[in-house]
Amino acid sequence: MRIIILTAVVLASLGTTLYQVKTGIDERQAELRRLQAEIATTQRDIAVLEAEWAFLSRPDRVMNLSASLLDMKPISRDRILPLDAIPMRLQADTDSADRVSCVNC
Repeated sequence: MRIIILTAVVLASLGTTLYQVKTGIDERQAELRRLQAEIATTQRDIAVLEAEWAFLSRPDRVMNLSASLLDMKPISRDRILPLDAIPMRLQADTDSADRVSCVNC
């Protein structure tokens, strides 16, 4: 008689544990599906925003807006200098820049 009662208690506890594990798995699967749907929605939103950004930052559109709203014009060729026209630092200047002292540190 004791064996039957003990077996019934063990089976009941195993059944309860199995039910709890099953409901936990079902909840996690539902959460996983929700997260996957949210990720897909976010990826679609990102793709739309990237397309909008590409449309709004077209060079011809930016040129038209800068000309009409800011009264800007493209740089002419006479304003562009060759690289040789930039004066190079003297060696003494770079040595003094390496020895920076911190008075208020």
